[in-house]
Amino acid sequence: MLEPSNTTSSILETLPWLRLSPPVLAIVLAIAFKDVNLALVLATLGGCLLLCGLDVFQAVNTLCEVLVNQLADADHASVILFTVLLGAMIGLMNNSGGTNAVVDRMARYANTRQKGQLLTWLLGLIVFFDDYANTMLIGGAMRPLSDRLKISRAKLAFLIDATAAPIAGLALSSWTAFEIDQVTAGLSAAGIEGDAGSIFFATIPFRLYPILAITTVAAIAYTGRDFGPMLRAEEEAQRTVMESKEAAGSSAGSSVWFAILPVTALVLTVLVGYFNDIDAYRLLLLASLGAATLAAVLPLIARRMSIKECSESWVSGIGSMMPAVIVLILAWAVSDVCRPGRLDTAGYIISLVGDVVRPEFLPCISFLAAGAIAVSIGSSFTTMALLVPMFIPLCWSVLAGQGGSVTVDHPIFLATVGAILAGAIFGDHCSPISDTTVLSSAAAGCNHLQHVATQLPYAILMAACSLLFGYLPIGFGVPWWIALPLSSVACIGAIVFLGRLPGNAASSDQPEIN
Repeated sequence: MLEPSNTTSSILETLPWLRLSPPVLAIVLAIAFKDVNLALVLATLGGCLLLCGLDVFQAVNTLCEVLVNQLADADHASVILFTVLLGAMIGLMNNSGGTNAVVDRMARYANTRQKGQLLTWLLGLIVFFDDYANTMLIGGAMRPLSDRLKISRAKLAFLIDATAAPIAGLALSSWTAFEIDQVTAGLSAAGIEGDAGSIFFATIPFRLYPILAITTVAAIAYTGRDFGPMLRAEEEAQRTVMESKEAAGSSAGSSVWFAILPVTALVLTVLVGYFNDIDAYRLLLLASLGAATLAAVLPLIARRMSIKECSESWVSGIGSMMPAVIVLILAWAVSDVCRPGRLDTAGYIISLVGDVVRPEFLPCISFLAAGAIAVSIGSSFTTMALLVPMFIPLCWSVLAGQGGSVTVDHPIFLATVGAILAGAIFGDHCSPISDTTVLSSAAAGCNHLQHVATQLPYAILMAACSLLFGYLPIGFGVPWWIALPLSSVACIGAIVFLGRLPGNAASSDQPEIN
């Protein structure tokens, strides 16, 4: 185990702010290089340099040690296996035609603009298990139908982008194990005894932004109302004859059960295991293995795919998750060099602001900090990995400093954790360098900057309602079951008040989008 050298201790005593250097470097370099992976590697190396007293050779050796330790950790290995097995399941569901069969079955009922938008939203909820799969699958499947119904490509990109990450962040998905692991890291840094899985699920009502995103998309789709750049894009779509020559992927000979049964098995396994107090990491691993196996067996039995095709789909599905796995490992590495006993970044932050931050404002501060970092670096995962392990000890210390006993079910504690997970998605929606934002543009066939410009006003509206009617009241004692409906009503009311139907808007005063 590497501990800070005497030289390191001397440096940190003289320049204690250097304890912040790994996360700050990660943010700055990600913005500069537009590459999160490189930024995380260099940030970890910077932390290792500090730990090794600026000895470059020893720092490189330590970097290798830190990376190996992340893979050797049993819990981390479970998270990685869960992620890649989920990728295998998704690959098999897609290649067997099962997912397309579900999309085709539902698309038969969409023959108006309203129904087309509601169908896109509904499909976004159904494909909850991975945001990448959600974005690419639904975007490709719905694009021809959207063109026929004169729904703008910008609107389609918004519908899939504003549903994909929010539902993946709330439901049982490829995000779940990662998010639970960040809570585990935060609990460990604070020396808190508690079940990370239970705390993670308890934060769901406090993740206001993704809940509002799902609710608001439904309201926009149902009412047909838009404002700002999106209204202009929809006006343009109404004036343009959309002739799409694209066709959705064929699902001939496939069964919807190729997709429905594996996902059902995944969800039921986790639910049964959760209520029987099975270890969260082992449970996710067992559930994903069973679901991926079922996804392979079903098309084999139906003779839809051969053993070779199933094997290739399994491997390609695993490969699709490699970018996420790399971010996981590198995020763990940054967290490792910042933990207590090394740089103790969270401890330093607590010493700086623990006595001046009022606990009532912690949820708001957490949400804004997560949003700012995510929009800067374009990665909700990295934002969560940077902030959750730091804010959990900070929140615990601030609450403890107010006197009285503190428990993991304290509303401000749960709201602070939930606000980080929600704020990371908010910033991701606003960032032009976010992977899901880029994928949404590509899947919808929309100009990328147009997608960012048309989505931004909605993201800001939902964030403002989350803050003003959600996190701020919660901080001052309003229960979530009042704050959440209040935020939703405010957001939907704003859509109705500010929005207009594209067909009723005067085109003469609406400039066209190039």
